[in-house]
Amino acid sequence: MGLTLYPVPGKEKSRLICAAFAAGAPKHATGAVFFGTEGVMQAFRRAQQGTWFYLDNSYFDKHRGIYFRVTKNALQVDPCGKTSTGERFARLGIKVEPWREVLGPDTLLCPQSDDFMKSTLGLKNFNWVTETFRVIDGWREPGVPGLPIRVRPWNRDKKAAAVTLEQELPKCRLVISHSSSSSITAMIRGVPSLSTGPTAAAYHLTGPLTRESFLEPPRPSIEERTRFCEILADNQFTLEEFKNGTAWKWLERT
Repeated sequence: MGLTLYPVPGKEKSRLICAAFAAGAPKHATGAVFFGTEGVMQAFRRAQQGTWFYLDNSYFDKHRGIYFRVTKNALQVDPCGKTSTGERFARLGIKVEPWREVLGPDTLLCPQSDDFMKSTLGLKNFNWVTETFRVIDGWREPGVPGLPIRVRPWNRDKKAAAVTLEQELPKCRLVISHSSSSSITAMIRGVPSLSTGPTAAAYHLTGPLTRESFLEPPRPSIEERTRFCEILADNQFTLEEFKNGTAWKWLERT
């Protein structure tokens, strides 16, 4: 049967990345391949009955356009129970920083695109920002002002978005996303973060958004966060590593 590619219609980047991944595949490889799901949502839903591979940008904002993550039968890697030599993460030159001693007052909500929420997650009539505000407001004690919350608008230009996030972090006590790399960036930079998506890699490290985690955000040790980043780095590859089969060799070992 082989591989069936489902790049997003009209997006050349999606086509090129899917093709690079398929070029390095062993002859026995089968399944559906996606880089994004806009326009191919029906195929994505059908594929979940069998074997599918999901490709996306790097887990780390700094390396978007250089590395691309891949998971089998999942949107993001589940780091639980996995180990790493740390070699691939070390090559990235990223330093996991201690938790900041002085944090800003704000909680920063980082929504993802409507297309992502509607297509990949099937949440057609769901507004993540509105729902997150509603949940948090429900924890507020009557007559007591809530903690300040700001929304960072989604930006299609990911490089520009990464720069503005770095500028926002000194003002933050907490960053909340659904499954965005902004939560990973915040944790690396020493700012607590939470993910609301159970399929998000960061969710497995920090747990769900609850009243307790909102008021006292979890602070995994620098060793735990480094191990987490090492596992993420093991599961992302350059286009050349897609083409030469490096990514496939890794997938078949894990």
